[in-house]
Order: sequence, then C-alpha cells, then structure tokens
Amino acid sequence: MAYRRTQKMQKRVTDRRRSIIEAAEKLFAEKGYESTTMQQIADEAGTSIGNMYFYFSNKEELMLSMIDELCEEIWDNHFNPEEFDISEDHYTMEAIDDYLKVHTLFSNITFAKSMLNIAQHRLFRNHIILFLENKTRERYKKYEDFFEGLDREIALSYHLGGLVNMFEKILSGELKRTPHEAGLFLAKSKLLIRGLDEKTVENTMANLKELIPKITAEPL
Repeated sequence: MAYRRTQKMQKRVTDRRRSIIEAAEKLFAEKGYESTTMQQIADEAGTSIGNMYFYFSNKEELMLSMIDELCEEIWDNHFNPEEFDISEDHYTMEAIDDYLKVHTLFSNITFAKSMLNIAQHRLFRNHIILFLENKTRERYKKYEDFFEGLDREIALSYHLGGLVNMFEKILSGELKRTPHEAGLFLAKSKLLIRGLDEKTVENTMANLKELIPKITAEPL
C-alpha cells in the first residue's frame, strides 16, 4: 500500500520547510552565507540537523530554494487595481506591476541583505537570471499582442543582464539609489525596450507617478 500524507502532515512538512528557509534568510543576512553552518540554521529553525537534511541535501540546495521561494513570493505579489478603484490602460498597469516588484524586493531589508551576502556565490547570478527569464517569458506569452514586433530574445538578454547588475550594485551600496528610484527605472526601461513612442512612455510614467502615493507609502 502506497504511503500517503494526510492534509495535516503535509501542512507540517510545508511549515517546517518554510521555517528552515526563513532561518537561513535571517542568518545569511546576519552572518553571511559562508559563515553560516547547517547546524546554526537548524538551531534557528528549532529543528534537528537530521531533520534539516530530510528537506535539503546541503547548504547550496537550501540557498537556491530560498532564492526561488522568496523571489516567487515577490513576483506573485500581484497588484490588484480593484483594491484602489483604479482603471488604467494596459501599459500603466504593467508599469505599476514592475514598479511594485522592484520596490518590494529592495524594501525587504532581510531578504536584500541575504541576497547581498550570497551574491558572490558561483550559482547565484545564473539562478536569479534563470528565474527572471522564466517569469518574463510567461509574461511575453500572456501579453503576446503587446510585444508584437519585438525581438524578444535580444530584449530579454539586455533587460535581465542590466537588471541583475543594478540589483547587485544597489545591494552592495556601490549604486546609491532608493527602491523608488529603482522601480521607476525598471518600469520606464521596459517601456523603452518595447519601442513605444515617446509620448506613450511619458504619459505612462506620468500615470505611474500619480498612482504611486495611492498604492504605497512612498512619497514623491
């Protein structure tokens, strides 16, 4: 007879896995990736080292899972215009979504510090780029009509390489920019990459700046 987890057991497994990832995020932010041991993460998560290895075979796997899950949370934090009684054109709504993703990313201090402390790991850059590439391809497919005539492969390579560089430099402090400035830059750059006319880009960005105070606590 095949072993099957009950709903309660599955929830316990999910919650424990989540607590381990949260512990790793906290310790990577405080101590750095290299200085953090699996035992320390287990202690922080309130579990045994043996139980840790049930969920993750090594620290590297745990790190990559942390990147995936936390980035997924941020990416899936969709903007719901109905909550704010907002009705705008497609370009403005997409610009809002891009702005909020970057703003949320850089505003999460613990996550940002964790990312900074693992940014030099040999797998970090490729893993982040792969995650963003997959999500961007999903968007291209969903809004296919809006990307008509665009060389998507060139746009994707250009956009993702620049985004990860910006991400690393802001987190390291080399580039002094606020989450607000980074969000505006990403939103505008994606409009420009599409080859939209100047007036459309200007109007979209004006709409975005007008809406930001309604959907965030960010002053302009």
